[in-house]
Amino acid sequence: MITVKKSLNNSMLLVEHDQQEMILFGKGIGFGARPGTQVNAAGIEQVFIPLEHLKSRHYFSLTNTIPVAWFDITHDIIALAQAQYSEKLHSVLFFTLAEHLWFAAERARVGQVIANKLSWEVQRYYQKEYAIGLQARAMVEARFKLELGEDEAVHIAFHLINASGSAGQDTAHQQVQLVNRIAEIVRYKLNRSIDVTSINYNRFITHLRYFAERILAGKISTGAGEDFYQELLKFHPEAMSVAWTIRDYIQEKYQLSLPREELTWLSMHISRLSH
Repeated sequence: MITVKKSLNNSMLLVEHDQQEMILFGKGIGFGARPGTQVNAAGIEQVFIPLEHLKSRHYFSLTNTIPVAWFDITHDIIALAQAQYSEKLHSVLFFTLAEHLWFAAERARVGQVIANKLSWEVQRYYQKEYAIGLQARAMVEARFKLELGEDEAVHIAFHLINASGSAGQDTAHQQVQLVNRIAEIVRYKLNRSIDVTSINYNRFITHLRYFAERILAGKISTGAGEDFYQELLKFHPEAMSVAWTIRDYIQEKYQLSLPREELTWLSMHISRLSH
């Protein structure tokens, strides 16, 4: 049973469910809703985290600060993005992105631009998120008749990276930096031209993204077959040597020991880059 506690605006309700407060979103769901009444589940589009933690309370406070139009466009952007992800984007994206867009608009109105130092890396290694960021920026500019900075697409991409990963919030910058650092190690160690437009390179970067996420979450893979590791060591020693360099870097930087499963997958992708 979901009971209305307060209508926050036409699209958002503060409700109680199983003795927990939470926020529901649905276009028009808050219109005419009265405290104490039951919520029609058919109109619910998104359910947000229970309001029992400090961060959750901050998100709740945003409903009194940010105009509803910014939540509406955030909903549209998330719907656009979600269609391109197999995994469910984290619900807090609705609040973090709305807050970011609201302040980005305020900065744009006074001519303040914030550059992103990892713009190049995001455009190269997170092309899907960057493309969504470009679309989102255009949507905001068209709806609110303003001009955002060029790097705003990158800022939006970072929010998507955070919301799509399992390593936890606020790790996107670390993830992008780690992917870039490992890619640099591979280019330096192989010391040959790599076709960055090839399918093998795209697969390698995709693997690095998930690898970086596991490293930052401290959830590295274990249990690889010994035979496959030995086969790669025998037939692709150069690739395995590069993987060992990455292993040493991870050990020094994050105090994590990479098991042979991680080394096997790294060396397999690395071996394909020179073909």
